[in-house]
Amino acid sequence: MKKHCLMMAAVSLAALSTLAQAADTKQPVSQWTCEDFLAVDDSFKPTAVGLGEVVNKSGKVEDAVLDVDGVEKITPLIVTACEKDQKTSFVQKLKEEWSKVKKDA
Repeated sequence: MKKHCLMMAAVSLAALSTLAQAADTKQPVSQWTCEDFLAVDDSFKPTAVGLGEVVNKSGKVEDAVLDVDGVEKITPLIVTACEKDQKTSFVQKLKEEWSKVKKDA
């Protein structure tokens, strides 16, 4: 289990580095606006959503459990929501959209 957590942390850090380059921003995902998220290449958006979800659930990468199916489902919803209000917090928008999905489930 410890190896799994370490692997998740390493993958998350590598993905975060790649996302920062892709978005041309030096801010951590937790400080992104929707505008920053929308600037990320489409192929990296699910990874950004996954990292944002990690921040939402625990705030610590090593405690994270990633809902891969949920990330695939919610990514297009977050893109749509962020397009409507690009100045809002990406992590806050992510929380709002997850809440809506969980209510509908």
